[in-house]
Amino acid sequence: MKTTTELTQEDKDFYSMAIEFASSENTDLSSQTVIQIINDEKDRQRKIEEEKKKRQEEIKRKQEEAEKEKQTQLKVLNDSLRVGLLKKSVIFKDTDKWIFKDVINMTLDIENTSDKKVKGFQGLITFKDMFDNDIKSLNVKYDEAITSGTSTTYDGSFEVNQFIKDDIEFRDTPLEKITVEFEMDQIIFDDGTTIKRSDIE
Repeated sequence: MKTTTELTQEDKDFYSMAIEFASSENTDLSSQTVIQIINDEKDRQRKIEEEKKKRQEEIKRKQEEAEKEKQTQLKVLNDSLRVGLLKKSVIFKDTDKWIFKDVINMTLDIENTSDKKVKGFQGLITFKDMFDNDIKSLNVKYDEAITSGTSTTYDGSFEVNQFIKDDIEFRDTPLEKITVEFEMDQIIFDDGTTIKRSDIE
Protein backbone atom coordinates (compact mmCIF):
# COMPACT_ATOMS: atom_id res chain seq x y z
CA MET A 1 0.00 0.00 0.00
CA LYS A 2 1.43 3.36 -0.98
CA THR A 3 1.41 6.15 1.60
CA THR A 4 1.76 9.91 1.78
CA THR A 5 2.63 12.26 4.57
CA GLU A 6 0.86 15.30 3.13
CA LEU A 7 -2.63 14.75 4.51
CA THR A 8 -5.03 17.20 6.12
CA GLN A 9 -6.69 16.27 9.40
CA GLU A 10 -9.93 15.73 7.51
CA ASP A 11 -8.20 13.33 5.12
CA LYS A 12 -6.67 11.49 8.07
CA ASP A 13 -10.14 11.13 9.60
CA PHE A 14 -11.54 9.72 6.36
CA TYR A 15 -8.57 7.36 6.10
CA SER A 16 -9.19 6.09 9.65
CA MET A 17 -12.86 5.51 8.90
CA ALA A 18 -11.95 3.64 5.71
CA ILE A 19 -9.53 1.36 7.55
CA GLU A 20 -12.10 0.66 10.27
CA PHE A 21 -14.82 -0.10 7.71
CA ALA A 22 -12.50 -2.31 5.65
CA SER A 23 -11.58 -4.24 8.77
CA SER A 24 -15.22 -4.83 9.67
CA GLU A 25 -15.95 -6.00 6.13
CA ASN A 26 -12.72 -8.02 5.73
CA THR A 27 -11.81 -5.90 2.69
CA ASP A 28 -8.26 -5.87 1.32
CA LEU A 29 -7.03 -2.32 0.61
CA SER A 30 -3.43 -3.25 -0.20
CA SER A 31 -3.82 -2.51 -3.91
CA GLN A 32 -5.05 1.05 -3.35
CA THR A 33 -3.16 4.23 -2.62
CA VAL A 34 -3.93 6.31 0.43
CA ILE A 35 -5.54 8.95 -1.77
CA GLN A 36 -7.74 6.36 -3.45
CA ILE A 37 -8.77 4.99 -0.08
CA ILE A 38 -9.61 8.49 1.16
CA ASN A 39 -11.58 9.39 -1.96
CA ASP A 40 -13.51 6.12 -1.84
CA GLU A 41 -14.34 6.77 1.81
CA LYS A 42 -15.51 10.29 0.98
CA ASP A 43 -17.83 8.82 -1.63
CA ARG A 44 -19.11 6.24 0.84
CA GLN A 45 -19.75 8.86 3.50
CA ARG A 46 -21.47 11.12 0.97
CA LYS A 47 -23.81 8.30 -0.02
CA ILE A 48 -24.51 7.59 3.65
CA GLU A 49 -25.42 11.25 4.22
CA GLU A 50 -27.61 11.33 1.11
CA GLU A 51 -29.42 8.20 2.26
CA LYS A 52 -29.82 9.65 5.75
CA LYS A 53 -31.24 12.85 4.28
CA LYS A 54 -33.68 10.86 2.15
CA ARG A 55 -34.85 8.90 5.20
CA GLN A 56 -35.32 12.10 7.20
CA GLU A 57 -37.30 13.69 4.36
CA GLU A 58 -39.46 10.57 4.08
CA ILE A 59 -40.10 10.56 7.82
CA LYS A 60 -41.00 14.26 7.68
CA ARG A 61 -43.34 13.65 4.73
CA LYS A 62 -45.10 10.82 6.55
CA GLN A 63 -45.40 12.93 9.70
CA GLU A 64 -46.94 15.79 7.72
CA GLU A 65 -49.36 13.39 6.02
CA ALA A 66 -50.32 11.89 9.39
CA GLU A 67 -50.89 15.34 10.88
CA LYS A 68 -52.97 16.37 7.87
CA GLU A 69 -55.09 13.23 8.20
CA LYS A 70 -55.43 13.83 11.93
CA GLN A 71 -56.69 17.39 11.37
CA THR A 72 -59.10 16.15 8.69
CA GLN A 73 -60.58 13.56 11.05
CA LEU A 74 -60.76 16.05 13.93
CA LYS A 75 -62.66 18.43 11.66
CA VAL A 76 -65.15 15.65 10.88
CA LEU A 77 -65.61 14.99 14.61
CA ASN A 78 -65.97 18.66 15.45
CA ASP A 79 -68.14 19.76 12.52
CA SER A 80 -70.42 16.84 11.61
CA LEU A 81 -73.11 17.49 14.20
CA ARG A 82 -74.58 20.55 15.86
CA VAL A 83 -76.30 20.04 19.21
CA GLY A 84 -78.62 22.47 20.95
CA LEU A 85 -80.95 22.47 23.96
CA LEU A 86 -84.58 22.96 22.90
CA LYS A 87 -86.46 22.33 26.14
CA LYS A 88 -85.76 21.89 29.83
CA SER A 89 -88.30 21.22 32.54
CA VAL A 90 -88.23 20.03 36.13
CA ILE A 91 -90.50 17.57 37.91
CA PHE A 92 -90.01 18.39 41.56
CA LYS A 93 -89.81 15.90 44.36
CA ASP A 94 -93.23 14.80 45.58
CA THR A 95 -93.25 11.81 47.89
CA ASP A 96 -97.04 11.68 47.75
CA LYS A 97 -96.67 10.80 44.06
CA TRP A 98 -93.72 8.48 44.68
CA ILE A 99 -91.29 10.99 43.22
CA PHE A 100 -88.37 11.01 45.63
CA LYS A 101 -85.97 13.26 43.73
CA ASP A 102 -86.23 16.24 41.40
CA VAL A 103 -86.08 15.08 37.78
CA ILE A 104 -84.82 17.21 34.90
CA ASN A 105 -86.32 16.49 31.50
CA MET A 106 -84.72 17.96 28.41
CA THR A 107 -84.96 17.83 24.65
CA LEU A 108 -81.88 18.17 22.49
CA ASP A 109 -81.85 19.26 18.87
CA ILE A 110 -79.29 17.30 16.82
CA GLU A 111 -78.45 18.53 13.31
CA ASN A 112 -76.37 16.52 10.86
CA THR A 113 -74.22 19.15 9.15
CA SER A 114 -72.03 16.61 7.35
CA ASP A 115 -72.44 15.42 3.77
CA LYS A 116 -73.08 11.82 4.85
CA LYS A 117 -75.80 9.95 6.68
CA VAL A 118 -74.90 9.40 10.34
CA LYS A 119 -75.65 5.97 11.76
CA GLY A 120 -74.85 6.81 15.39
CA PHE A 121 -72.58 8.77 17.67
CA GLN A 122 -71.52 9.34 21.24
CA GLY A 123 -69.90 12.27 22.96
CA LEU A 124 -69.92 14.74 25.83
CA ILE A 125 -72.40 17.57 26.06
CA THR A 126 -71.55 20.47 28.36
CA PHE A 127 -74.10 23.01 29.48
CA LYS A 128 -72.75 26.49 30.17
CA ASP A 129 -74.09 29.62 31.78
CA MET A 130 -74.29 33.04 30.11
CA PHE A 131 -70.70 33.74 31.20
CA ASP A 132 -69.43 30.58 29.45
CA ASN A 133 -68.80 28.80 32.76
CA ASP A 134 -69.45 25.06 32.81
CA ILE A 135 -72.61 24.05 34.64
CA LYS A 136 -72.85 20.33 33.99
CA SER A 137 -71.59 17.73 31.53
CA LEU A 138 -73.40 14.60 30.39
CA ASN A 139 -72.45 11.69 28.16
CA VAL A 140 -74.75 11.31 25.17
CA LYS A 141 -75.16 8.19 23.04
CA TYR A 142 -77.44 8.11 20.00
CA ASP A 143 -77.87 5.08 17.74
CA GLU A 144 -80.49 6.15 15.22
CA ALA A 145 -79.77 7.38 11.70
CA ILE A 146 -79.71 11.08 10.86
CA THR A 147 -79.77 11.97 7.17
CA SER A 148 -77.35 14.60 5.93
CA GLY A 149 -78.76 18.10 6.25
CA THR A 150 -81.59 17.14 8.59
CA SER A 151 -82.28 17.47 12.31
CA THR A 152 -83.78 15.22 14.92
CA THR A 153 -84.68 15.53 18.60
CA TYR A 154 -83.45 13.51 21.53
CA ASP A 155 -85.34 13.36 24.83
CA GLY A 156 -83.45 12.60 28.00
CA SER A 157 -83.76 12.99 31.74
CA PHE A 158 -81.81 12.51 34.95
CA GLU A 159 -82.44 12.68 38.66
CA VAL A 160 -81.05 15.63 40.59
CA ASN A 161 -78.60 14.80 43.33
CA GLN A 162 -79.20 17.46 45.97
CA PHE A 163 -75.63 17.11 47.20
CA ILE A 164 -74.07 17.87 43.81
CA LYS A 165 -73.70 21.57 43.05
CA ASP A 166 -73.73 21.05 39.26
CA ASP A 167 -77.12 19.33 39.40
CA ILE A 168 -78.64 22.11 41.47
CA GLU A 169 -77.24 24.85 39.25
CA PHE A 170 -78.46 23.16 36.08
CA ARG A 171 -81.91 22.66 37.60
CA ASP A 172 -82.17 26.31 38.61
CA THR A 173 -80.69 27.97 35.50
CA PRO A 174 -83.37 29.13 33.03
CA LEU A 175 -83.26 27.63 29.54
CA GLU A 176 -82.62 31.00 27.89
CA LYS A 177 -79.44 31.43 29.91
CA ILE A 178 -77.95 28.05 28.95
CA THR A 179 -75.65 27.44 26.01
CA VAL A 180 -74.42 24.06 24.79
CA GLU A 181 -70.99 22.78 23.85
CA PHE A 182 -70.66 19.32 22.33
CA GLU A 183 -67.49 17.26 21.94
CA MET A 184 -67.82 14.20 19.75
CA ASP A 185 -66.07 11.09 21.01
CA GLN A 186 -67.08 8.73 18.21
CA ILE A 187 -69.19 8.90 15.07
CA ILE A 188 -70.31 6.11 12.75
CA PHE A 189 -71.46 6.94 9.25
CA ASP A 190 -73.88 4.88 7.19
CA ASP A 191 -71.12 3.98 4.72
CA GLY A 192 -69.24 2.16 7.51
CA THR A 193 -66.71 4.89 8.28
CA THR A 194 -65.98 5.17 12.01
CA ILE A 195 -63.92 7.93 13.60
CA LYS A 196 -62.90 7.85 17.26
CA ARG A 197 -61.25 10.77 19.02
CA SER A 198 -59.19 8.40 21.18
CA ASP A 199 -57.59 6.95 18.01
CA ILE A 200 -56.34 10.29 16.71
CA GLU A 201 -55.47 12.39 19.74
